[in-house]
Amino acid sequence: MKLIFKFYYIVAFILLYLTKLIEANLYIAYDILTPNLKINPGFIQVPLTLKSNFGMLLFSNLLSMTPGSISIDISHDKKTMVVHVLYLKTEEQMLKEFKEIQDKIKRITE
Repeated sequence: MKLIFKFYYIVAFILLYLTKLIEANLYIAYDILTPNLKINPGFIQVPLTLKSNFGMLLFSNLLSMTPGSISIDISHDKKTMVVHVLYLKTEEQMLKEFKEIQDKIKRITE
């Protein structure tokens, strides 16, 4: 039964990630093709809730593969990650989105 839930979480995560990836690509394409750039670049320190190295690797790679964001550094104690984003919303909003992604990765890896 646990294997069925894990499979469900993996499929749900892949669909969520593909949706976010398409959304980010379309947003960047729109921003490039319109006269005024709407970028608001910035760095944000993301608290890591993931405990496994594989989970952190997956999280950092998924952020880096998504247009508009890239993981820069993970602290030595593995509690925070520095992320550069092109479209910085409010810090609370960004941290909420990153936490949701980490929670979904946790279901798969831990």
